[in-house]
Amino acid sequence: MDAIKILLAGMVALLLGALGVSWKGFRSEVKNASPAELGEQRRQIDEIRADRERLKAERERIVSEVPSSSSVPEEPAVEESVAPGSGNVERVEALPEERLSLPVVDEAARVRAIAAAPVLGKIAEWVEDPALGSFATVEVMDAAVKVGSVLCVRRNSGILGRLEVGEVLPEGAIATPLSGFGDLKPSAGDELISAPTVD
Repeated sequence: MDAIKILLAGMVALLLGALGVSWKGFRSEVKNASPAELGEQRRQIDEIRADRERLKAERERIVSEVPSSSSVPEEPAVEESVAPGSGNVERVEALPEERLSLPVVDEAARVRAIAAAPVLGKIAEWVEDPALGSFATVEVMDAAVKVGSVLCVRRNSGILGRLEVGEVLPEGAIATPLSGFGDLKPSAGDELISAPTVD
């Protein structure tokens, strides 16, 4: 639904821009234009206004038809953040309970919180096995990492997703994903942090 809203807003903006350009051209050429040309320009302006009203009504209808959160199962929200200076787009997932409990936060504050989170471990290897499923072997760097710990996979200033530690051994740990990673898979060297808190 967000993509539809963005598309409709973009179309309204384009129509408004076209209306402005048409009006400017109309005013500059009105002195030299014939009555037939003036009529055609007025017709075009009326069409643009009608399209704008139709899109506005369609946007309001779509917004009013968005189902409440109680009737639709929650799915993880996927955001994108750009690592400063790198141009890399990272996938960031928010768990449903986080979205319900956290207010809308400043993107810069969220990026700072992710960057400031201490490293608890690093991914040594990401494995996708048809028989065993996907999992990561983890180089543990902090005693806080225990069985059941949920760790965020940090790459640059973004969070790719979350892993749950299932086994801790002297040589490292094994962690499984709590959700799918899509096209951006964890890889060796990705840092593991606890979920950052944004003030």
